[in-house]
Amino acid sequence: MTSIITSLLLKISILHGISQTINHNMDTSLVPQIQETRKFFDQLGNIYPPNETVTITNELIDNVPCYWFTPPTIDSRDIILFLHGGSYALGSFQSHKAMITHFAASLKRKILFVEYALAPEHPFPQGRNDATSVYTAIAAAHPDVNLFLIGDSAGGGILLSSLYDIYNNHVKTPAGIVLISAWLDLSCENESYHTRKDPILTQEEMKKYAGYYGQDRIREADPSQLIFKQLPPVLIMVGTQEVLFDDSFSFYEKASKIQPQTNLMVFENQTHVWMLTDIHSVAAINALENIKIFVEK
Repeated sequence: MTSIITSLLLKISILHGISQTINHNMDTSLVPQIQETRKFFDQLGNIYPPNETVTITNELIDNVPCYWFTPPTIDSRDIILFLHGGSYALGSFQSHKAMITHFAASLKRKILFVEYALAPEHPFPQGRNDATSVYTAIAAAHPDVNLFLIGDSAGGGILLSSLYDIYNNHVKTPAGIVLISAWLDLSCENESYHTRKDPILTQEEMKKYAGYYGQDRIREADPSQLIFKQLPPVLIMVGTQEVLFDDSFSFYEKASKIQPQTNLMVFENQTHVWMLTDIHSVAAINALENIKIFVEK
């Protein structure tokens, strides 16, 4: 299992390097290269099998492809919206399907997976807009249901950007948000890029992908620049072997001053979105148990 994961991540890293030749003005002739990267990234969804007890159905919500994950046992009418990672340019239903089935089964709640538009073909604000429009539609269709937002990696950035819009548009706010290995600072200058030994992500790579997403509006696209006056309860999870460690810690410091129910969980010796590569590890099981406690509160 370990050798398969290592080989797959190496291929993704190599193809990341190839796709970095795409310039920020979007040279369409190079799109096939990043599409090839996406194919390899999607193979993360094949590392372990899905939970076969979870039913998956697709639905187009406000022209955004979405997927419902329904576990056999549901403890609550809560709905969780999941925003996937992938450097704002990668990731899909395929890359995250197996993981989300286990999330749904463990949390015993319906999860709506949002397949927002990806950069560089669809740079900021398209991904944020897709997430906001889906959340708004679900909030209108289910006014009496608690809604939660979960985002991993770049999905955490999309989550915060969307949450900012939700507050500004006076839409029903989520009951809580969960950030897993979130990429929140597009400047990519935090100290953890130099102090953490990350086997998956590099500062150079992240800066390239930040450019694909933000292009000539990178400061506006940067979630770390958002100023929140209020927040729902927040759960932040990050591994110690992540260059993005300080993204989580910095947001925790800001959020805890606004929302007393803000919790940061640090997972020793874990790499970026560790449950995506091993859902059965002790750290992944621990994370799921704590997410369940969080939503139940």
